[in-house]
Amino acid sequence: MRKIHRICGLLLAAVIIFYAVTGLLLNHRSFFNYFLFRERVVSQVPISDPAILRAFIDTYKKQIQRNDDPTVIRIRKGKTIEFLYGSHGTTTYIIDPQQGTMEKVDKFPQQPWFWLNRLHKAFKTSNGWLLMADATALAILLVTISGMLMVPYRSREILLVTAGGLLLVLAAFFA
Repeated sequence: MRKIHRICGLLLAAVIIFYAVTGLLLNHRSFFNYFLFRERVVSQVPISDPAILRAFIDTYKKQIQRNDDPTVIRIRKGKTIEFLYGSHGTTTYIIDPQQGTMEKVDKFPQQPWFWLNRLHKAFKTSNGWLLMADATALAILLVTISGMLMVPYRSREILLVTAGGLLLVLAAFFA
């Protein structure tokens, strides 16, 4: 049983370390600017009247009977207009002016999965939960790495650790 535990542990060591490190990074993604580099280029465009855009938006806001501005306005395939309200388009209005149709789509959280998914979103969770998640990730890293360093390895076991790392790279490639 010890041999099976050791072999499985060595295969999973790379995955466990990857899981812990990425969990820490995701918990603090705002600190890392959401892992995006932003390059801004400012250029001159002709001055236009914003009243034209405002009239366009107000026309469709009257049709959907809302006074507040949408969070996002999208134009799909050059012919339908989508007004998204709320976080990630909780309510979406899809307007097709050529067909004269308007579709309203409301999204509702599916419990308990929605609640579990929120645990990974640090910007909506409490500091206590964030601290506990970080401490757990650090403990996982400490136990995994120290366990790997305490035991002398034979060449076959080094091959197992390498195979686990390659499996992780392969999984990341296909993900």
